Amino acid sequence: MTFTNKAVDELTERVLSSLKSTNRSRPRESHKQITYDLALDVMGRSNDRGWQLLQNPKRLKISTIDGLSSLITSRYPLRSQLVPPRIMAQNWERGRAYKQAAIQTLLMIDDMQHGKSISTLLLYLDNNVEKFYRLIMQMLSKRDQWLTRLYRGDALDPDVLKVSAEKIVVQHLIRLEKIAKQHLSSQFFALMSSSAKHEYGQVQSLPGHEVSDLTRWQSVQSLCLTKGGLWRKSLNKNNGFPVELKTQKNELIDLLRSLSERESLREALHQVTQLPDVDFSKAQTHTLAIIAQVLKLCVAQLSLYFEHEQAYDFIEVALLANQALDDRSSISDIALFLDYKVQHLLIDEFQDTSTSQFNAIEKLIKNWQVGDGKTLFLVGDPMQSIYRFRESQVGLFLQVKAQGIASIKPTSLVLSTNFRSSQSIVEGNNKFFQYIFPTNEDIYQGAISYSPSNSASDVVNNQAIVFHPFAYDQFQLEAETVLNIVKSSLTDKPTSEVAVLVRNRSHLREIAQLFKQHNIHFESLKTTPLKDHLLTRDLFSLARALMHLGDKLAWLSVLRSPWCGLLLEDLLVLSKNDESIIYEQLADADVLNKLSKDGQKRAQHVYHCLQDVLDNQGRFNFVELLTYAIDQLGITQSLSLPESMIRDQFLQIIDDCEQQQFLNVETIEVALEDFYAPSEKAVVKLMTIHQSKGLEFDTVIIPGLGRTPRHDDSPIMHMREFADQSLLLAPIKSALDTDESNTYSYLKFIEAQQNKFETMRLLYVAMTRAKNNLHLLGAVNQSHQATSKSLLALLITFYQGEFDQLQTPEVQTSPLKPDVPQLQRVEQIETPTNKPREQGEVLEYQQNFERLFKSLLGTLVHQYYEHVLFEPSAESIAARLIEIGTSPSDLDEWVAFVLRLLSNTKQDPQFNWLFKDRPSTLTEAEFVTHEHTIVIDRMFIDDNILWIIDFKTAEPAQGESLTQFISRQQSQHAKQLFFYKETLNEIYDNDIKCALYCPVVSQLIEIKH
Repeated sequence: MTFTNKAVDELTERVLSSLKSTNRSRPRESHKQITYDLALDVMGRSNDRGWQLLQNPKRLKISTIDGLSSLITSRYPLRSQLVPPRIMAQNWERGRAYKQAAIQTLLMIDDMQHGKSISTLLLYLDNNVEKFYRLIMQMLSKRDQWLTRLYRGDALDPDVLKVSAEKIVVQHLIRLEKIAKQHLSSQFFALMSSSAKHEYGQVQSLPGHEVSDLTRWQSVQSLCLTKGGLWRKSLNKNNGFPVELKTQKNELIDLLRSLSERESLREALHQVTQLPDVDFSKAQTHTLAIIAQVLKLCVAQLSLYFEHEQAYDFIEVALLANQALDDRSSISDIALFLDYKVQHLLIDEFQDTSTSQFNAIEKLIKNWQVGDGKTLFLVGDPMQSIYRFRESQVGLFLQVKAQGIASIKPTSLVLSTNFRSSQSIVEGNNKFFQYIFPTNEDIYQGAISYSPSNSASDVVNNQAIVFHPFAYDQFQLEAETVLNIVKSSLTDKPTSEVAVLVRNRSHLREIAQLFKQHNIHFESLKTTPLKDHLLTRDLFSLARALMHLGDKLAWLSVLRSPWCGLLLEDLLVLSKNDESIIYEQLADADVLNKLSKDGQKRAQHVYHCLQDVLDNQGRFNFVELLTYAIDQLGITQSLSLPESMIRDQFLQIIDDCEQQQFLNVETIEVALEDFYAPSEKAVVKLMTIHQSKGLEFDTVIIPGLGRTPRHDDSPIMHMREFADQSLLLAPIKSALDTDESNTYSYLKFIEAQQNKFETMRLLYVAMTRAKNNLHLLGAVNQSHQATSKSLLALLITFYQGEFDQLQTPEVQTSPLKPDVPQLQRVEQIETPTNKPREQGEVLEYQQNFERLFKSLLGTLVHQYYEHVLFEPSAESIAARLIEIGTSPSDLDEWVAFVLRLLSNTKQDPQFNWLFKDRPSTLTEAEFVTHEHTIVIDRMFIDDNILWIIDFKTAEPAQGESLTQFISRQQSQHAKQLFFYKETLNEIYDNDIKCALYCPVVSQLIEIKH
């Protein structure tokens, strides 16, 4: 198991590649020989057992943890889940679901039982409805982190919260006392107690580590450090040292100066100001109770929404899987079954485990015992844990390493040899990160110490790592430097791979624009939002125009788009007429006569292409009409491969919105936010650091080191669970409060610490992608310092000298040319006819109205089969046919056709076997795979064989024999049915057979390999 579909694909490819290598001779390299020999053993086992692994790769149980959760919830549903199968919601659907849950909760504000809690919370937020929605949506998107904890019996008990806070205070004071003993002498406390300030005078010796000692430690901190947490360089009467205490003041200043290098003491003292409150006010606990109550209502509303929409998100799946695996009352059936089935478990990228995923894994192996023949293999590099935004908790990796998981304490093995990078890169990174990473590991703050690497390479290059310093706001110069590095790399070795890695996608804007202007062909991985691509904008305009004939801007955009290309003077003529919509003007002779000759031809072309589409609105799905319009306009023929992929992506989004009954401009805009435009392969790559994880490149360029990440909103409630399962909670400050509570600030500080440590790991991932050359580019801020929280802040110690020598040059950089799109249009306008697709091309959408009708007709017949209705009245069939767009003149013919299909089926000798009422029978059975949702017409188990039946209303072509027809159907549908079979192989242990049933010829056609 692993954590992403991409990783699943990579693992599967590696395993299959190793198995296929057994057809070749044994390699010479010793490490490759081990893999080869193991693959031979596997292939031998496969042949003995008839597994046919190369022909049936789905037998390899390589899955995401979310995939395992989906399997558990679909195969072993709880009673409350015995409803039609659900589909996984897209990102935009999840956001909509969270928003709807918040809206529906707020609409309960007049409810007798819950209204007071809702109105109280809304008032707490200054009646800011949008803020209420935003904070609730944020919490719902992370509900796996708090849902099972917040509603434990004593979670909100102020006495319990006080105990948790006291533990934190005591733990920190113990650490502080230990450090201070080494550096704060009795002379320091004697000088401190001589202060004229009363609270300083009370501290005459080193404070202890009890809660009651906190006040004295706060006094020590206040004397030693500024408000910014830095060592004081001077003292005055405000610090309790007036003129008459000049001698003591100077001695104390000398002592503080001697402590300036004691960073551990400074940090520990500074954290005294960030410790939680040990006493919780009634107002705080009341607010927490209100928030908990409202969140409970929101979760309930979210469940209702998912149930209504027959959907769920990954969190819902994980929670249901955990519930199914739960054994609080007894060992669950699913836990026992999986305990029996799963003998060997390998989890890759284990450092990226989230809390809910960890809980599921722990329950899965709960009953494993040492010596029972089962193996657990956890693979991961905690130094590469960079997915906190996906709720990964690297502390869980440390916890398993130290304490084990369930009843198992795995043996730890650290791999230290680096086979990727040159010796110079490896040694350079060792030098950097031994300093950057923390010395001590911390489970709760996610602090990981550095583990040095040994290079397998002996390649030494003194210029392997190069730093390029820049002054404030020199982003353009930085981009030009990146361009020059890329040009130089490609000149030296045109086939070498060069990667430009950035922290945020927005940091690539200047670089991508410069590359385009200098004709540098590059591959951008999820860097250009789909919505920003010109083709997407044109397709969206077409969709808007077809949805709303009165959308003037959309129609003008369609007429300006490449497949029409009206000139501005012609558009001006059409836009001036407010008496009729633009579509009607395209057929108005008086209006057309005012256009140029070229404009008349182009305008009429659009009108004729879209006339059939608009005349058939309501008869067909919108996505089918839009696809037809795209082909009629001739768009498809002019597209490059990446553009064809963009078209398919856009149509899929339209289809998803329509299926969810959310087809409107606003929803499409939201859905587009989650997608990125594809690009063609190239040796120069532009990507984020997160996307580069696991990859390697000859040259790596990391610009924008001085930039900072986006700021995250403060949550409505901070929560932290500790090793003893105690909780610490704090609400966000109210609209009337000026400052956050100390507890909220403390929890926020812990969050900031986790982010700081992850930033270190992010830089590590970026710098270890390089094989031969690494270029680091960063700019200081206006104060000539590295900005806090930037990647440069971690490296500034090594390169401060280069910035000190940097003189801001008066560089004459070429201003970036504005990226203004030029008018693109087809030269020759020809209204296309429906041309047949190339043989073998997949038809994702129907391409003409006759085929659309046949598709809908087939769906109608499927519905009769699903409900075992074989003798419906002609009148009811006619009514259904009218609904799908059958013309009155053809109605009798198609009624007779449907009746004939149903009669053929009923009289078929296979009928009783095919439609027998079995407990195992499922109709229109829906299954969710990693990337697809499949629907099987009919399936059942007979004689321990699982049968997959797909109904087809196809009929023989003119002059085609029955044998030829059967052969054609087998050829056309084998791939689809084998995919169904592979999918169900992951769920069912039965042998599986597939068949088509064609009622036109009354034939059950088995599909075999």
